[in-house]
Amino acid sequence: MILQSTPSSRSEAQGSRPRVAIIQKSDGLLTWCTDLAVAFREAGVTTTIANFRACSLAERWTQLTSKRRLLFNPTTCQRLAKILADFSPDLVLILNYPGLPADAATILRQALRPGVPVVGWLCDSVEAFPAGHEVLLDGLYYFDSASLPVLEKHYQGSRARLEFLPLAACPRRYACPVIDIRSRKPFLVFAGNCTPSRQAFFAAYRGLGKRLDLYGPHGGNWPRLWRNRKLSSADLARIYRGHLINLNLRQPGNTTNGLNLRAFEIPCAGGLATYPAVPDLPRCFTPNEEVLIYSSAEDLMETVRQTLRHPDAALTITRAGHQRVMREHTFYHRASRILGDWIGPSFQPNLPAYLAASP
Repeated sequence: MILQSTPSSRSEAQGSRPRVAIIQKSDGLLTWCTDLAVAFREAGVTTTIANFRACSLAERWTQLTSKRRLLFNPTTCQRLAKILADFSPDLVLILNYPGLPADAATILRQALRPGVPVVGWLCDSVEAFPAGHEVLLDGLYYFDSASLPVLEKHYQGSRARLEFLPLAACPRRYACPVIDIRSRKPFLVFAGNCTPSRQAFFAAYRGLGKRLDLYGPHGGNWPRLWRNRKLSSADLARIYRGHLINLNLRQPGNTTNGLNLRAFEIPCAGGLATYPAVPDLPRCFTPNEEVLIYSSAEDLMETVRQTLRHPDAALTITRAGHQRVMREHTFYHRASRILGDWIGPSFQPNLPAYLAASP
């Protein structure tokens, strides 16, 4: 199985700084592409980001006339190929696609030097392989073990390596001051997009007679309409630190067995996180020592009750969760893992100051 780029890559042959090209669909609501690119740069890597949404009149015209979008759009692929040829990366990382259309793979690889790996990293669970995509990646990282059966079925017989790589947090975005829970609001809060599936859980929990504050789109707050707006990372960090306990929920269609970004961002910011008792959680955190777990609204109610009764234990869990993130679950750790797998041991990443100073 392919583990790293060939020894003839420019970085190993010349000892230069590696160059990583990140290709994504769009920035959207999530910041993981930007945070990953920053982490590569902190490690000492030269990085560029390219978007495969149509972004010129020619690309939009091709999309309109041929009904071919994203990586199926040949004009978009030609633009990406030019970016890759000019940038000359040592590694291409494609976010959130488990495969590539055959024509796109041909166009992109023709722009690369021989031996440059093209690798994917998923941030959504995959229930079915996308139509028109083929097994044309050199390796693929998945964050949710529920995706593995689908990936193994399609990659059977391939030399590509399938590896578990969970999501992460950016300590610069979710900075943590000194953790002090004495001034925190003593109840449960959810901050994020209050989608219909999440609303059902909110109603079940509130139906038990317990308080739950909501922040974010569709939060239904009246008259405090400002709470219903989209939240910046700074807003989220303040909310995570301002309440004793933070509710986290999976989003159907995005997460099944794995942990979403919020699972890492809450403890990164110094908040106490909860999460459903999913199979992948023990691979990232120690349940009820670094994050509180629950299986139902009733179970969560009891967890909250016990936490409110034992603030010292809550402080211990909060600190332990934060330390685990800083020790293992930042985007710098993910970038370093990817570099080690595909660039090789000749490059030693720089260590950011926020990790060097972390206990």
